[in-house]
Amino acid sequence: MFKLEERMPLVKGTLGLWYVNARGDWALQARQPNQIQYSWAHILTQLLRRQRQFAPNAIYLEFENVADPATAVTVPTFGRDEGLEYFANLQYSATRDFLRLPLLQDPLISIAAGYEAYFTEGVSGNVATYFAMSSGVVGVHGKTFSDTTHSKVCGACLVATPAQADWTQDVIFSRTYLATAQQVVKSVSHQVGITWDIVVE
Repeated sequence: MFKLEERMPLVKGTLGLWYVNARGDWALQARQPNQIQYSWAHILTQLLRRQRQFAPNAIYLEFENVADPATAVTVPTFGRDEGLEYFANLQYSATRDFLRLPLLQDPLISIAAGYEAYFTEGVSGNVATYFAMSSGVVGVHGKTFSDTTHSKVCGACLVATPAQADWTQDVIFSRTYLATAQQVVKSVSHQVGITWDIVVE
């Protein structure tokens, strides 16, 4: 007779925000837990149906152009049920936009602390790590992302992009915002790098 586990599986994640210089060196600036949106269940269900285009493969990097780099960006509150409507409405903002960044490589797999007995290092695991980096100078809604406009990064999303050419079909897996002290301004000499760990326990 098998015994059901008393605790349901838990999915959680953490965003890492980095400055990346011209040599490719990554320097950590902030680390922030994320919120898993309800729409992650749709992504998982589609993957179980072998719809590979629903694998998370892009990261949104939300920014605001501020008059003074020292100005703190006010971040929104959001529920787990919120989807793309917020990002669609950024077209009406005079200062806020987001970059839709492709992954730099396939996600890495590793083992969370305390789970070493269940997996084999380099072969299996329960942590997927995604990588992306800022590129381009214009957000999805046409606002400039640059050191000259003091573009300040304030939030991010990990998303599935079932239609690569149409962001309005994206599905949000997880989302987070940065505290005032963790928000970073685009630098003339650095890009903004992102790591995103998703852990299943």
